[in-house]
Amino acid sequence: MKTRLQRAVALMLICLLSLNGCSGGAQVVSDEMERALPDPPTIEDAQILGDVRTPYTRDVTLYYAVENSLDLTGINRAVEVNPNETLISQTLSELLKTLSGTGALRTVASSEQLIDLEYSCGVACVNLTLEAGARQSDQDGLLLCAAIADTLLGLEGVEAVNILAGGRSEAVCALPLGAIDTPSDNISALYAQLQSEESRFLTEQSASISRNVILYFPSFDGDYLLPELRELTFDSDDYALVILDALKAGPMARACCFSAMPGNQELLSDAPRLWINDAGERVIDVYFSEMLPNYLAFAGVDAWQLYGSVALSLCSFLPELDAVRICVDGAPVESCALGETQLQFDGGLMRRSDFSARIGSSAMLYFADDDGDLRRVERAISRSSAISPRGVLAEMILAGDPGSGLTNVFPEGVLPEDILGVEVSGSVAVVNLSGNFYSRCQLMDASAERRLIYAMVNALTELVDVGAVRFIVEGRSIDTMVQSIYLRTPLLPDPGIVHDGDSN
Repeated sequence: MKTRLQRAVALMLICLLSLNGCSGGAQVVSDEMERALPDPPTIEDAQILGDVRTPYTRDVTLYYAVENSLDLTGINRAVEVNPNETLISQTLSELLKTLSGTGALRTVASSEQLIDLEYSCGVACVNLTLEAGARQSDQDGLLLCAAIADTLLGLEGVEAVNILAGGRSEAVCALPLGAIDTPSDNISALYAQLQSEESRFLTEQSASISRNVILYFPSFDGDYLLPELRELTFDSDDYALVILDALKAGPMARACCFSAMPGNQELLSDAPRLWINDAGERVIDVYFSEMLPNYLAFAGVDAWQLYGSVALSLCSFLPELDAVRICVDGAPVESCALGETQLQFDGGLMRRSDFSARIGSSAMLYFADDDGDLRRVERAISRSSAISPRGVLAEMILAGDPGSGLTNVFPEGVLPEDILGVEVSGSVAVVNLSGNFYSRCQLMDASAERRLIYAMVNALTELVDVGAVRFIVEGRSIDTMVQSIYLRTPLLPDPGIVHDGDSN
């Protein structure tokens, strides 16, 4: 039985937590249900605040070009990942460093030529400067793309690599290369294949090519545009029309997204037209009928979602495309609302950079169903939250009912601020919870406790660098959150508690 002193200390600690901002608005629980905070162990854990990552080292293979040859050579390197970086960004940075002491090998681009690296939903989009794309030959361009793609595809979580120069997709052998999802074992054979495709595709009416295209779809929550890798077949060089048809068909792998273009009605009034403006920029016009505003209003689609979906998808694939001009009833669109801001398009030109900040990512979050099981649901979140253990848990706390029969696993009154911090060291994530979080859980039965704990464990172990999870409260180890699950050792994910039905 608890002593009066223990109970008094617990109540004082909970009150102090409420005053210092860690409580998240805790309410005093009844005497019957109140539990004292755990006694401190012999060796206390350190207080963890925010996202904390212990620096670590990974062995990766970096691919370099061989001088005077159409070949790549892989060199194994130990890459150190700092707390504020990711393995993908550090690996790319290491690849683009100036080589020394490697004989006839050379880097395909320099670190000064890297503009940005977008990583989202397994797709790494590398944007280099125009100078990096200004090459001597198609072979140089192929080596550039293959070296970067082969290096990044060797990392866990990277499913495809798309390479741009100045925000534009480059052509190889007069054809779009598209996103790369398979390492190039033989560059010479790949180049010969591209030459053959060029000869047939541009001269034979019945010829076709297949390419991986990154399509961008708006999320149901209205905040983000998410990429989806899709293999498309082109029967002519009218690439835009095929991509627009794919956007109309909607996402196939992104359950948290939808198509901003209706598949059951035709809103395109004419075929897209490619032209060059006075500044020498390649622009493609996409013509919508006067019914577009009515459709958007009726369907509840924001105009920026449609424009961003079209502009990002076309500019990320069509060779050397600088901008998209969307025309409604013959008139170019020159502005649109994006939240409380107004996007302005000079001359009606929509560039990839106009919408790139809205590229989000997704995370697999867990909710409870009516049968007492967990359901795994994809939700759109920011790119920064998608790689942050604390961000993933915060998103799951804030997420409302994502569908019929699914409910949040967290007790009422728990806020994102109650995830005080998460430290990832090795493959273990240590989650530091507030006293308010602990006290709010005390009304849970064993089933609810199990769902809560394994919803957090399963969600965090979806991240590529987390294999197990341990929980502490206010920097102190605890035996259980309520009564049934021992928490002094790291927990592995439990797939058996997850419903194996449709998670959409």
